[in-house]
Amino acid sequence: MALLEDLFGLKGKTALVTGGGSGLGRVIAEGYAAVGARVICADIDLSRADEVANAIVASGGQADPCRLDVWNEDSVSASVESLGNANLDVLVNFAGVATPPTMTHELSTDDWTRGVGISLTGTFFMTRAMLPKMRTNGGSIINVASILGLGGYFPDFPASSVDYAAAKAGVIGFTRQVAVEYAAEKVRANVIAPGWHGGTRLGDGRRRERTAEEEERFYTEMNRRIPMKRRGDASEILGLALYLASPASAYLTGQVITQDGGWTAC
Repeated sequence: MALLEDLFGLKGKTALVTGGGSGLGRVIAEGYAAVGARVICADIDLSRADEVANAIVASGGQADPCRLDVWNEDSVSASVESLGNANLDVLVNFAGVATPPTMTHELSTDDWTRGVGISLTGTFFMTRAMLPKMRTNGGSIINVASILGLGGYFPDFPASSVDYAAAKAGVIGFTRQVAVEYAAEKVRANVIAPGWHGGTRLGDGRRRERTAEEEERFYTEMNRRIPMKRRGDASEILGLALYLASPASAYLTGQVITQDGGWTAC
């Protein structure tokens, strides 16, 4: 047990998780707290951040809520100030948005700007702001891309949109550059590129605009495309996120790890 705790434990570490108020971000925040980290649960919706932080504390963990809009530099600066003099050991950039699926020639400038702004520029704002908190003692930056940042997908109807694909591909390039710039200072940066997972809020915009028949077509096509014939469960992201945050991955940086049920193996 001692070896496992040394490899995968986060006792005494501070982790900030953006998008930590729901979905995969919540799973990660609660999981990190369970292995000893003090977690700053950051979300644009403070009530959701409060709920997660309170649940962690009720379970015996350490957590603080933080209202954070990753696409707002003043909000990002305030999140740095909330750390005080403490260093940051783990930064998980999970906050993102998926605009309603549409063909590229129909995509509005507003949706493009919002999609790229939150998912890519927000990742830049947070990473830039938190790096000074990580350079002294090292740490792990975990950015979230998508399988759609690795290859296009069009099953004869819009299943996503180009702003999302572009932003997630950008996150990959951004992370690799950060990884090589700060590797000598023991700051690691890696990417999780999830496939289709349940338990997230990313599909809310799609679900609001599509009929039941269109949604059924979407689910059928997704399951057909995934070799495991199912979407991932939100809880299944934790093992990978814990590995990338912990000493177990001390020699890993600049990498993209997909968790997609075999999607990218096809």
